[in-house]
Amino acid sequence: MGIGGEEIMSFAKLNEEIIQCKKCHRLRNWCERQQGERKEFKNDDYWSLPVPSFGDPNAQLLIVGLAPAAHGANRTGRVFTGDTSGSYLLNALYDHGFSNSFQSKHRNDQLKLNNVYITNIVKCAPPQNKPTAKEFQTCRGFFEREIQQLKNLKVILCLGGDAFNQTKRLFKQWGVNVTGLKFGHGVSYDFGNKFPLLIGSYHPSKYNVQTKRLTRSMLNNIFLEVKKMMNSYQKKKHT
Repeated sequence: MGIGGEEIMSFAKLNEEIIQCKKCHRLRNWCERQQGERKEFKNDDYWSLPVPSFGDPNAQLLIVGLAPAAHGANRTGRVFTGDTSGSYLLNALYDHGFSNSFQSKHRNDQLKLNNVYITNIVKCAPPQNKPTAKEFQTCRGFFEREIQQLKNLKVILCLGGDAFNQTKRLFKQWGVNVTGLKFGHGVSYDFGNKFPLLIGSYHPSKYNVQTKRLTRSMLNNIFLEVKKMMNSYQKKKHT
């Protein structure tokens, strides 16, 4: 059953709560200091607020990253927009029919996502890309509510070990036996029809892309597996 107007409005309300959050003073101070730090973006007006999630509220696929990049989403105001990670991810989404465009540079462009919703575990850019345990905990409520709002959710794709482990922690909180679950590129876990399927991928970070730890072919294979898992879930549900 699709998401009705009430649930969609709840997404808007939740994202507004995220934007207005000021609980993590370290992160707020860091985000606000980033404008002017990079010459290539010296004329940009940085978003510098917690970054809300983005995508199709009827999505079957949720993509989870760690946190906004200081000069990516913290600058543009939209998850995975304006940096190498976003470019790499969006190319894959476009190739597999999840996006209407292979590029996105700002939150006000015409990008539309189809059957996919994108979020980060932590909504503010952290120094050295390392949130503290308390910052993870503070943002976890937002993440849990996002999952609960996605009524058609079938698959969660975690980009990177931190995103995977934080998602695993949430599954454990819901009573799922997560013993033995380990992150790796292409790992997948099925918890039965009651919970989404879980899959891991290396993060499309600039470092991983430049060192070829993650190639376009590897990311392409992940999305082939994601679509296969989504189809398998649908068949299993109706048997």
